[in-house]
Amino acid sequence: MEEELKKISSMKETFISFMEAILKYYKNALTREVVFAGMITKKTIDILDASMFALKKYNITVQISLLRLLCDNCLAIQSVKELGLKSVMDMIQNNERVNNVMVDEEQNMSDGYLKRKVKEDYPGFDKVYKFACDSVHFSKQAMASSFIKKSDGSVVPHFEVGNKEMKDSIIQNNNSMITVAKIILDMLKKVCLEGKHF
Repeated sequence: MEEELKKISSMKETFISFMEAILKYYKNALTREVVFAGMITKKTIDILDASMFALKKYNITVQISLLRLLCDNCLAIQSVKELGLKSVMDMIQNNERVNNVMVDEEQNMSDGYLKRKVKEDYPGFDKVYKFACDSVHFSKQAMASSFIKKSDGSVVPHFEVGNKEMKDSIIQNNNSMITVAKIILDMLKKVCLEGKHF
């Protein structure tokens, strides 16, 4: 697990460096770009930090919930791509929700719509998002981590924190966390620095 923890730690540092570079680029002014990047960066670092504790405890339930939260950052950035930074920042200031915006007569800017738009630029994102959603809700994955098979073949409830027997899945989920974090970083660069020489 040490290697997995290093991956998360390195990604946290990458986000800190990115935020420092954004601040420097905008000469420490609190522009919309700086504030938006700051919100996404802070939330991402907090999620990644919490995922380190989940890794240490082999807590797949919490890990997948954190992966779902990380995916939400992509949706937030996609909403900026769709509506523009000023509109989204105004909505945040007014406690309005992006999913109330109608794209056309039949489609609102739902999580599903935004997920599909993210997938256009980042193929496979929708699969990670669906996996994280399915796992957060009561599902086969939730069932699988709630019971263990004993050496005598009997199946019993699993109340101990974590699922060490699911180490391979936990490592795979951690790699998904890193992938989604990289998507967040790339998307942030595009909405906060698009057309600017950075």
